[in-house]
Amino acid sequence: MRKLFCLLLALALLCAALPAFAAETAELGKPFQDFTVTTIDGETFTLSEALKTHEAVYVNLFATWCPPCEMEFPYLQEAYEEYGDRVAVIVISIEETDSAEKLAEYRNGHSLTMPIAPAGDDWIALYTEAYSIPVSMMIDRFGSLALRHTGAVTDADSFRRMFEAFLGDSYSETKTFQEIPKATLTMEFPSDEALSAALNAEGSAIAFTSDPLRQDYPFLPAEQDGQTGVSPFSTDQRGVDFSCRAEITAQAGDALAFEVSCELILGSNSLLVEVDGEIMKYFIGRHDGHSWTIALPEGEHEVRFVYEQWEPQETGMPFLTRARLLSGEEAEAALAALPVYPIFEAADIIVKDEAAKRGYFEYVGQPVLAGCVLNGDTADLELTAAADADPENVFFLDTTRPDDILRLSDLLTEDGAGYHYRMQLEPEAGSAYAVMQCLYPRFTVQLLIMQDADAVQQVINDYAAQGYALTWVPESD
Repeated sequence: MRKLFCLLLALALLCAALPAFAAETAELGKPFQDFTVTTIDGETFTLSEALKTHEAVYVNLFATWCPPCEMEFPYLQEAYEEYGDRVAVIVISIEETDSAEKLAEYRNGHSLTMPIAPAGDDWIALYTEAYSIPVSMMIDRFGSLALRHTGAVTDADSFRRMFEAFLGDSYSETKTFQEIPKATLTMEFPSDEALSAALNAEGSAIAFTSDPLRQDYPFLPAEQDGQTGVSPFSTDQRGVDFSCRAEITAQAGDALAFEVSCELILGSNSLLVEVDGEIMKYFIGRHDGHSWTIALPEGEHEVRFVYEQWEPQETGMPFLTRARLLSGEEAEAALAALPVYPIFEAADIIVKDEAAKRGYFEYVGQPVLAGCVLNGDTADLELTAAADADPENVFFLDTTRPDDILRLSDLLTEDGAGYHYRMQLEPEAGSAYAVMQCLYPRFTVQLLIMQDADAVQQVINDYAAQGYALTWVPESD
């Protein structure tokens, strides 16, 4: 579900945020407000009217300057030609400078035939949750928002599965999807007995199974350093999940313990643990036989181990072993041994220099990018993250060192009281970004660090060359 560009996307968020929006979010499973847009061909597209003649409506939000948007159009065009009589398709640009003439030129240049329209005031007031683009939305025959997907869809089969989920007589009530439905796998899966025997610690008897829908790739029994465990099936597929699960009955005070070894590509691949659909822990980067424990409230629980692979890797794949249910003092001791990190109220990047002046860049009257002006080329950064963000899963990127992606926990000070990073700007560059990003809970904090007033002006000039008139607003003393 996540790629390295998810982190780098933080830098593109300035562009995605440039049109300033401020309306309520469209909610999955709820009726989608009726809207009307005028296409570049002068036709009127109204949601309620489209649903009278089609089984569903697909909405795509994009902008002509967006490379990921461009990537998915050939596949959307293919699906449109196949399903256009059953699924009404409307492509809407949320970029204010994308005029009808500009959109017509874009459509012709990409050999597209589906309806395209600039976003009118009604649409902008209707939907503003585009953290980034492209965004795909499916509105079902009952007029409810049933699927929302952020990011490029880069194969026609994914569009087909997205459309097919809402077609046919069997679709009799609204079903919601957090992601595009996956294809069913036809490969051979390991037996539940073999999976359980490999993953359980000696004496443990948790019954593990693979994905019953056969949409997630399986974990397979494996050995590593003389230990028996499980590891994901090897495939070079991108954007796929691997999972195994168990139904566990817990008593008061019980906890699930297990061990993890991996060296995952930061920002691309991750291992997560879910309890009853809630993500309890993410593992990214390197872990050598890392022991972890998750408290389980009394009652019945579904536990899932899920490996998310966006970039295939030959070595360092997750290896899970010694799963067991702990109780009493053993559970208490294991939970007490987990690392403790400092707690803050919110996520922020703070420059610890009294001479440094913070401010922000403004576009069409709205703040779009925070910045800080130094008196030099060195910035001592203090980083904070709210209590619900796991510091082991918060990425930090200094764009002067783009290959050195860190975790917030890597920056813990010796006294354990906070997180510190020293940023060195390149004199000829004048400025660089410091970026923190977390996927669960989702947040991005970016700060443009600038050496001096000349660097501020350079940023303004760079965006002016792209057609965006930014204004620097220093914070008041």
